[in-house]
Formats: sequence, C-alpha cells, structure tokens
Amino acid sequence: MHNQNVVPDKFTLSGDHLDRLRQALKVAGHQARVAQHGGYGRNIEDALADIEEAIGTQLARIETALDDDKAEAEDTAEALRARRSWFPRYRAA
Repeated sequence: MHNQNVVPDKFTLSGDHLDRLRQALKVAGHQARVAQHGGYGRNIEDALADIEEAIGTQLARIETALDDDKAEAEDTAEALRARRSWFPRYRAA
C-alpha cells in the first residue's frame, strides 16, 4: 500500500436506512474507481473494476426495485379506489 496516498476522509450518511445504504454504496464505488488508478497492479485493478461494476449493478437493482414498488403501490391504491367505489358510502354525493 502506498502510504503517501492515504488521506483520511470523513463523510456523513443521512436519511433512512435505504438512503444510507445507497450513499455508502456510492462512496464504495467511487473509492473502487479511484483505487484503480493507484498503481497496485493489473490483478488488483481488475478486481477493483469488477467491484465497481458490481456496486453499480446493485445500485441499479435498488433503483429498479424502488420504481417497481412505487408503481405497485399506485396500482394497489387505484384498485382500492375502484373497489371502494362499489360501496354506497364511498360514492360521491
């Protein structure tokens, strides 16, 4: 390890657990990208590139899952409104 390149970094995670996880993954991906140019050798650089790609894939999975859950919630809410419209007390006057 190159001691002259060691720089203490601090960061703060905020938000709910999912937001914090996404932030931590983004930091890890950035560090993997930066470390690829650290002169460690071809095998380490390949491993770091794979790690960066895997992190990007997982972040994309989270985003897709969030979009899917949002669409599912909207569909569920629409279905609930349709079911309620069949009951007299929910009908508009």
